[in-house]
Amino acid sequence: MTISNKTPLSREQKKRQTRHNFYNAVLDLCMTGQAFSSISLRQVTREVGVVPTAFYRHFTDMEELGKALVEDELGDALATLREHMQFGRKRTFERQIAKSVQLFFKAVDTQPRYWQFIASERYGGSEAVRSSINAQISTFANVMSEDLALQPAFEHISSEDRYLLAETGVNLSFSWIINWLNLTYAPRIAGKNAEELEKAKQTMLHNCTRQMQMILYGAYNWKSSEETVLD
Repeated sequence: MTISNKTPLSREQKKRQTRHNFYNAVLDLCMTGQAFSSISLRQVTREVGVVPTAFYRHFTDMEELGKALVEDELGDALATLREHMQFGRKRTFERQIAKSVQLFFKAVDTQPRYWQFIASERYGGSEAVRSSINAQISTFANVMSEDLALQPAFEHISSEDRYLLAETGVNLSFSWIINWLNLTYAPRIAGKNAEELEKAKQTMLHNCTRQMQMILYGAYNWKSSEETVLD
């Protein structure tokens, strides 16, 4: 007779596990190219393997599911990335830009479904999901702005302009996601083999680093005291 050493899950643990199953179902469907706004409740419950009525024990509708997914799962992904991209705290500025771009792509590689969801649904058809993603991005930009303030190169820039600089960097980074995922998860692109795809990824990494360097080095010469003239 075999005695199981596994501790039975509590009700709360089972609830969290089921919620994560719903999240994973959405992420898997979106990873195939389906937009969140086109995913039906029945599709999700079929993926999870539960009856549709079980869905309502966790969410009132698909919009609430999407919002919870962003706040619970994608919020954690961004928090982890923010923790490792602390400008001015762990390395010299000369290496920070290149290292931070590498860390960003490493984060995408670690949790590709989450980043695919962010890139695809940031301008998608679900208002609840769009708002939640934009709130996470705003928080990300705020933290980056605070870290930029630690750099002597940016101490002459106002806090408002540092936020705009951070926001520009975030928007640029997020514009890379789909192309990076294509190089990683579409191995038959244009008939390229693994070696050619790896070379293409290294080229993209180089170019993206240069783009970020152009923005941040250019900001060194920015004068916050100058007024913007609008016609």
